[in-house]
Order: sequence, then C-alpha cells, then structure tokens
Amino acid sequence: MALFLGIDGGGSKTRCIVGDENSQLGSGTSSGCNVLRVGEACAQNSLSAAIHEACVQAGVSPREFVRTCAGVAGGARREIASTLRRLLSGVVGGEIEVAGDYEIAFESAFGSSPGVIVIAGTGSIAYGRNARGETARAGGWGHAISDEGSGHWIGVTAISAAMRTRDRGEKSILLKELMPALGVTTAEDLIVRANANPPPDFASLFPVVLSAAQAADAGDSIANQVLDHAGGELAKLAETVIRRLFTESDQVNVATHGGVFANSVQVKNSFVDHLRSQCPRATCDSKTIDPALGALECARRGFGSGTTDS
Repeated sequence: MALFLGIDGGGSKTRCIVGDENSQLGSGTSSGCNVLRVGEACAQNSLSAAIHEACVQAGVSPREFVRTCAGVAGGARREIASTLRRLLSGVVGGEIEVAGDYEIAFESAFGSSPGVIVIAGTGSIAYGRNARGETARAGGWGHAISDEGSGHWIGVTAISAAMRTRDRGEKSILLKELMPALGVTTAEDLIVRANANPPPDFASLFPVVLSAAQAADAGDSIANQVLDHAGGELAKLAETVIRRLFTESDQVNVATHGGVFANSVQVKNSFVDHLRSQCPRATCDSKTIDPALGALECARRGFGSGTTDS
C-alpha cells in the first residue's frame, strides 16, 4: 500500500492529510509554517507537529510516505521551495513536491478539469487552467504592489477612505472603529501608526471594516464602499485570467476561497455581480475547497510520474 501526504502550509495554520491511493487515513494541524514569517526553526517545528499528529491517527511512520506535496505561499519561488523541501526531508521519506498555495486550492476545486480560482485572504491571487493544460495567474505580487481585494488591501483602503472622509469634514463610523483597533485615540496618532516601520497588520482590520459596514440600519457607507470595491477588484483578477486562457465561446467555472470571501457576503456578492457583468460566460461555483486534500491529490497524481520540484 502506497502512502501519501498532502500539506497546506499557511501563515497562521499548517494542516496535513495522510492517505493511501483511495482513502484518507489521518490528519494533523499545527501553527503556521510560512518560512518568511516565522523562520526556519518554527516552520520545521510546525511541520513536524502536524505530520506527527496525522501519522499517529493513521498508524504509520512519516518515513513510509512515497510522495509528499506541500502547498505554501510563495511555493513557486525556487528559494522557498528549496528551503521547504530541505525541512521536510528531515521529517518524511519519499519524493517531495512543493507547490504554490493557489495550486493545491485549484486541485481541490477542479482536479484535472479546467477552471479559475480566486483566493482572497491576507493576500489575493487568481489562477486558472484551460482544457489544453495552459495556466495563468493574476495578482498575488505582494502587499506593496498587488493583492487587490485582500484583507490587507481592505485594511489599507479603509484607512485611506476614512481619512478622506475626515478631510471633507464628515463623520464616519469607520474612522471611529479603526482608531482603537490600531491602538490610538486620535486621527493624528492613526496617521503615525499607519505609516510606522514596521507597519501594522492591516489585514487584522478586516473585521473592523465588516463591523462598520453592518453598524446601524444602513451600515457605514464608507465601509460598504470599501467592501464593494474589494469584490470588484477580485473580479478583475478573475477576468484577467479568463481572457488569457479561454475563448469568448468557452463556459468558465470560477471558484472562490479564503477568509475574505468566507466572512463577507458583501464582498462575495460584489464579486459575483462584477464578474457576471464583465464575463457573462463565467459561472461561480460555491463548492467547498480543502487545500490540504488538494495537496494529497497532487501527491497521488505525481506518484510514478517522476514529478518533483527542481
């Protein structure tokens, strides 16, 4: 019996699934293993803890795996893939593949079928594959220059919109709620905090924007505009990938994943509305996506093919 391991290595959580050719045998969870965020030592500890838990459930040894696939943010970058492969080689046996987190999410959503997935969490990206096996991505180039519609982008955009409202001499629920979230009591201190080095965790402001949008009967108009704008930006990412990979006559299935979509109906509805307007041939799929399971499927599919990271 061949044993496989799929790993979803996020910034805040690591999740893995052990399986044979057909079944899931065990799973494990630990803290994040993003090397750039937590460092190599913490990343290895997180990976080891999650893998050990899954192996105990499955009643197997990590050295029994014939193939492991780990999907992580930045996994397409050679230096990150090399580092993660080195860390994993000290824990598991067999072949090791490192993929981007968007690739294992796509695998969970579509398997070998064509489609487009849009992911919006702390960052954002759109990724797709057509029937010819051609792939394309849009966005996901980092907070400073990209990640439109993400939790980080929403936090930054909310502060900017709230400050513009203040400049006009208008009051905003959004500004009132952003200040304590950033640990300040005045708008002037907020400006200093927002421009600090290192900067604050702007993605942590996403729940504040949601709260402001839901405040009172009609919600805060500025917060609502930010969330609607986020949905529109995410739809643009999907449209870019669709136009690169599919013809005007192709019907395209689009899946969504990530904390922004999961926690904001408003962003999701805005995304769907904008996408339908821009690409009427696109159909939004509401299926549940499990990236760790997608990684397991990638490990199974690569078995015997000689597919590994270089």
